[in-house]
Amino acid sequence: MSLQSKTLSGISWTFLEQFGSKAIGFIVQIILARLIEPEEFGLLGMILIFNAVGNSLSDSGMSQSLIRSDNPDEKDFATVFTMNFVISMFLYLVFWFTAPLISEFYDQPRLTNLIRVYSLVIVINSLFTIQKTRLTYNLNFKYQMKAQLPALLIAGSIGILLAFLDFGVWALVYMEIVTGLALTIIYFFQTRWIPKFTLYREKLSEHFSFGYKITLAGILSRIVRNIFPMIIGKYFSAAMVGYYTRASTMKEFPVATISGTLDKVFYPLFSKIKNDTIKLKKAYQRAQILVLLVLSTIMLLLILTAHPLFGVLLGEKWLPAVPYFQLLCITGIFYPLNKYNSNILKIKGRTDLYLKMAVITQVTLILGIILTVRYGIIPLILSQVVNSFIGALINIHFANKFIDYSFKEQFTDVFKTVFPGLVVFTILFSIIKLSPIFDDIHYFFQLITLGSVFLVLLVFIHLIFKTRSIQELLGLIKTSHIGKPLQKFLK
Repeated sequence: MSLQSKTLSGISWTFLEQFGSKAIGFIVQIILARLIEPEEFGLLGMILIFNAVGNSLSDSGMSQSLIRSDNPDEKDFATVFTMNFVISMFLYLVFWFTAPLISEFYDQPRLTNLIRVYSLVIVINSLFTIQKTRLTYNLNFKYQMKAQLPALLIAGSIGILLAFLDFGVWALVYMEIVTGLALTIIYFFQTRWIPKFTLYREKLSEHFSFGYKITLAGILSRIVRNIFPMIIGKYFSAAMVGYYTRASTMKEFPVATISGTLDKVFYPLFSKIKNDTIKLKKAYQRAQILVLLVLSTIMLLLILTAHPLFGVLLGEKWLPAVPYFQLLCITGIFYPLNKYNSNILKIKGRTDLYLKMAVITQVTLILGIILTVRYGIIPLILSQVVNSFIGALINIHFANKFIDYSFKEQFTDVFKTVFPGLVVFTILFSIIKLSPIFDDIHYFFQLITLGSVFLVLLVFIHLIFKTRSIQELLGLIKTSHIGKPLQKFLK
């Protein structure tokens, strides 16, 4: 099968896998949010940072090194698998013995056992990472969909059952463990790849030299991204952590589904054309415009309808999370600029610059946290919004060095793509604030009315001005196959 054919197939299957998995996860989380109190979600939110760091360390960025390699063989896969597993076991022991100290830090005795059990996810995930990497390298996303969806359905059903039985936060923990176990089993039967506990020095050196910089950058990113629940849990309350993590999860659903779908295919695809700068720039530019159009539209719509959306889906006990959610949605608009520009550095093998960029952006965020934490949660989240904007500027600066996509060009594309949505959002948001009539309308009808008016006006403006972004989107809609437009990306 040719590269184009694999890519077209990959787009289709990855969309189904990403949308299906995120939809299942979203529905499961909605049900769990109605069965479990915010305080219980908050307890898990306090320890997410440790699991996130553990997963980054156990992989050491070497899986991405495998994907960008020209011809990885069994020695490559065996070496990376063995290293991932050994590191994950070491990290599990570290978290086991430090669990009491972490519990004492939060003044939450229940966290000791939670950490010791939840950290098993790090070890379990290391068992199927290479199988998944092998499929990604070959652009075989059909098998990944057939693994992901059943695993999530099984784990989600068990999580909901345990929540009905009043397991509280343990329902969330066991659900994550079952997900990892199910994926391990399914990937084994799909790929029939039997791991070999073998290390080859030359292979380890090759992949580690590429991966450790990505790992350091990933650790910094995950620490800072997950440090907000930790800080909120330390200085505020478990309920506040629950509100924040719920707001973050709601925001991540569209961001991860849309951008994650394309990124999962584009990273290995762009890696294969990394030496053709002109082709890479053209493909990257069009991908970013499309993702930015869709994500900015969805994020602005979610900000506009946040109050009725939470009322309909989660119930009024979660309404305190609405302001957090609205602010976090702003960071979602900047996501394509941050993600795709930074990916250029990895594709080009410049992990040194990738690490440098990560250090700069995370240091600025930490400074923002230090300056705002004393003033409350809203200023704390605002520091995250500001940092997303700063990070986008930094990523654009670095990426421009390799694909000649200047700041002026990117700013022009971004402005033309996002500005129509901002105009419509400003008009409707002003009407909502100035008119009390919406307070007397049921949440569901508020959601339908605002959503419909916003989308109709936005499409009308884009069509009137014939923006490039809407032309690209219409090109996708007019095709009968979701992957066909990507052929133009590769020309």
